[in-house]
Amino acid sequence: MNILLVTPLYSQHYDAGHFWLRALNQLGHTVTVWDYRLDPKPPPMCETPDLTLVMKGEIINPRDLPPYCFCYWPDALERTPGIENILQQYDRVFTPVRPTPEWMEWLPTGWDETIHQYLNLERSIGSLYIGTANSEYKMEMIKEIDPDVVCGNGWSRDFEVFYGPQYLREFVYWANCAKVLINVHQSPEVGINRKLFELIACGFTITDNVLGVAELLGPVLESAVTYPPGNSTQAKEMVQYYLTHRDEREGVWKLEREAILPYTYLMAAERILSCLG
Repeated sequence: MNILLVTPLYSQHYDAGHFWLRALNQLGHTVTVWDYRLDPKPPPMCETPDLTLVMKGEIINPRDLPPYCFCYWPDALERTPGIENILQQYDRVFTPVRPTPEWMEWLPTGWDETIHQYLNLERSIGSLYIGTANSEYKMEMIKEIDPDVVCGNGWSRDFEVFYGPQYLREFVYWANCAKVLINVHQSPEVGINRKLFELIACGFTITDNVLGVAELLGPVLESAVTYPPGNSTQAKEMVQYYLTHRDEREGVWKLEREAILPYTYLMAAERILSCLG
């Protein structure tokens, strides 16, 4: 199958398009990448693909794309006013957002088992947060939880131990160095972020219980590794508890890894392709 993958792969080196491209190649398809933030038009050799798969594509007009055209939209719809009218013009739209509108299909995903994995490194860091300071909710939560180490853009003035942004292989390395990994979503209203999967694949992770998390992890893990959105006190207490209970931490992490097994990019790509006629 010839697939046109529309994603900012080259303009954003940390773009999830890397993982989608790898998954589609693993499935044996011929893939042409169109970075719509660099080039105004798709490559000419892909004028009639069997499928056009758009990753977000906030400036794409679906009417300019050949059928079939699918979209994976990872953000809360409220973050992009008017986007619903555009997205409903696709043949199908997939999203990790909950609650999911009836015209979208819930498809959380976020890890590649050959990239996001346990590296058997020394867990020399207590607690770690990796991410950008790009929302008031997230910034306030991380400041109050106060991890031992923070990596990402925008935090340098707020923490004693700070490093710059870490993506792809560097992300995996840092996540393998910590005993407790902390996930905070963009806001309490946004569905599951891809980082939750990436973190769990590398180490024990706690997360705010936004919509979709309990559905993903199940009731046992919900009580063990999630805290209410906005409750930094409970999150901090969880960090301290698991830092001093290694055996329990390792046991729970095993359950976390089992919970995310079905949500690789490869399986998500298979699910999307199965929707073709």
